[in-house]
Amino acid sequence: MAAIIASIAALLFVGTTFYALGSAARTRGKEKRRMAIEAVILEFKPRQRQSAGSGRG
Repeated sequence: MAAIIASIAALLFVGTTFYALGSAARTRGKEKRRMAIEAVILEFKPRQRQSAGSGRG
């Protein structure tokens, strides 16, 4: 009986470990994708021009 409980606990531990690793990999992939998209958006974003005499009044 103890062996069955130990084997079930080991399987649960291994399963949760793989789930956590998979979840971390998915999160990292989403972050990389989001950073790439942000870089593209920033690259093509029009720059705001400041006039040289804007401080005069």
